[in-house]
Amino acid sequence: MNTKKLYIVLCLLLAVAGCKKSELEQNIPDQLTVDNFWTSKEHALSGLASAYSQLEGFVAWDNYVEARSVREFYREDYVVPGADAYNYPWWTEHYNFNFTSGNYAIDLLWRENYKGINFSNQVIEGLVKMSSTAIDDASKNQYLAEAKFLRAYYHFKLLNNFSKVIIRDKVPTSEADLSKPFSSRAEVYDFILKDLKEAEPNLPLRSARPATELGRVTKGAAEAYLGKVYLYRAGEDKNNAYYTESAGWLQKVILSTEYSLDPKFVDMFNGVTKNSVESIFELQQTADASSGAYYRSYLSDWVAASELGGYGEIYGTPRLLNEMTKEGKIASGKYDARVYQTLYFNDPYFNNPADPQIYGSTYNALFGATAKTIAFRKWIPATPDRIGLSNAINFPLMRYADVLLMYAEVLNAQNNAEASKYINLVRKRAGLPDAPSGNQQTVFNQIVHERVMEFTLEGSRFYDLRRWGLLSQNMQAAGRSFSPDKAFYPTPLKEVTNNPDAQ
Repeated sequence: MNTKKLYIVLCLLLAVAGCKKSELEQNIPDQLTVDNFWTSKEHALSGLASAYSQLEGFVAWDNYVEARSVREFYREDYVVPGADAYNYPWWTEHYNFNFTSGNYAIDLLWRENYKGINFSNQVIEGLVKMSSTAIDDASKNQYLAEAKFLRAYYHFKLLNNFSKVIIRDKVPTSEADLSKPFSSRAEVYDFILKDLKEAEPNLPLRSARPATELGRVTKGAAEAYLGKVYLYRAGEDKNNAYYTESAGWLQKVILSTEYSLDPKFVDMFNGVTKNSVESIFELQQTADASSGAYYRSYLSDWVAASELGGYGEIYGTPRLLNEMTKEGKIASGKYDARVYQTLYFNDPYFNNPADPQIYGSTYNALFGATAKTIAFRKWIPATPDRIGLSNAINFPLMRYADVLLMYAEVLNAQNNAEASKYINLVRKRAGLPDAPSGNQQTVFNQIVHERVMEFTLEGSRFYDLRRWGLLSQNMQAAGRSFSPDKAFYPTPLKEVTNNPDAQ
């Protein structure tokens, strides 16, 4: 059954202020309740779909197109907001790093992930109570594993963005359960890792998933995120043991041979390719509205330059272009192929009238012969007829290229010369020669560069710089108003107001 067709949001939370005990105990035979919902495999799968539904706040425009974009894109040091963005102070506060606890995008981030956690907890508790006559053991164990992965994913998203996080490991059954203190970061890391480790054995390989289930969690996804969580923790805690753990899990993904690099890089970001051979975990979108649901977005219009007919809310900077072209042109007379597949800029490649590369036009015709505009190609549709419309462009959340570069980073941290091997696998996809070999710092610098080439505008850069201890210096180099206290978001005002223990 396709999870995209199962968007059923459960309202099972019992903590309803003002309810009388007698009202809670009434039986309503024709309505779903906590007691009668978890009675079949079909219901369990519907409940699991609700846990998936909160991924990246995709359920609403403000959550996904606006809030996610300004949080993850505007905090990168290589971007600048477009002119229209300055009409929305709650957007530009992220670019200017003058946000407060009342910022709408921050509130949505907290709310959407805790909602996902709540739905995941409902699935976990509901499945545990289900009998073998209601659901077979194999399905029960797999669904439990998926729910635990999602609960870990939501907690990790929160931990990456907020310095203080509350572990929510059960469904609240009273108002007293709603008020809960923060956990230490170490406790949250331990909780996330425990969930992922418990999930991994009972998840299927990607190759075991039928086509209708692509996008659901796999064993490779759990292993990749275990590697990522340990890597992030190693950067935060400066503990070499976490590098060893990270290496072990990332190596499992590589040795599984379930994934490979997609030779058509740009097609992973323009709607042409969905769930490619490179995809380990991916946010699903579809133009199929036959179920009455809406699984498309206007992210492409938000990103697309105004010169192309988009909203033009974000552009690249000369500093980004300099980084992406710093290796110079190779034997083909062009830069690294990923530059052209990520950006539109004033270059002979985009100004060949015999082979116009920007929707059948040249850069000069669209932007002006003397323009220095750096526009994004990533996330905009492959054909111009889709500009101005909603598009079903999947968003890869974990790619095999990320696993390879994280593994290279871990090996390099351990001073293992094999690190360059995995960097060069990624470079080969772009048609590049091997990276120069060198000492540990040289290899690290190359990894930093490759992550820019691969993951620009995928929500990685800010977190990479922070875990490397390079955030302040890069924001300064970009001329940004940044101070270290803005490395994490403050606890949302609503949480502080409503939870006496969140102080």
